[in-house]
Amino acid sequence: MSLPIITAVRQRRDLKESVLHTAQEIAHKASIYGVAPVSLRYLAQKCHCCKQTIINHIEKLIELKILRKRVVWVKGNLCETNRYTFRIAWDKRPAQMCHSQISRPNLPLQEREKNFSVREELDNQRKAIRLGFVTPGSEAWEATQETIVRLERLLTRG
Repeated sequence: MSLPIITAVRQRRDLKESVLHTAQEIAHKASIYGVAPVSLRYLAQKCHCCKQTIINHIEKLIELKILRKRVVWVKGNLCETNRYTFRIAWDKRPAQMCHSQISRPNLPLQEREKNFSVREELDNQRKAIRLGFVTPGSEAWEATQETIVRLERLLTRG
């Protein structure tokens, strides 16, 4: 999910190369909500610079209202980690679905595996009707019935 945030950061023309690189590294660790728990040491290692340079970059990103910093403290004065939240707007739409759940592999299957796959799909279609996932008389019910007939034909031929 970090790709939309990285894209939004790259579109900022007011960032110099090194500060941009730091922002991108933080974006790589960001969640779908734009929150990234990242240590300064990790960022310094990833950006091939010292810890103080990372601190300066983060201050610049906070000043430009790209990031918000929150320090998580543990037992008094011990800092556990820094959490950075992206404040810039990014495209939050879900990625295009490729329907991977219903797509089939492009490689040919052996006959036994093919029959197993057809039987499994046939069982799933019958189960949908039995459990009431499709309502009798609806378009989905008709489509399910047609699929069952088609799969039964495949099994009797195979």
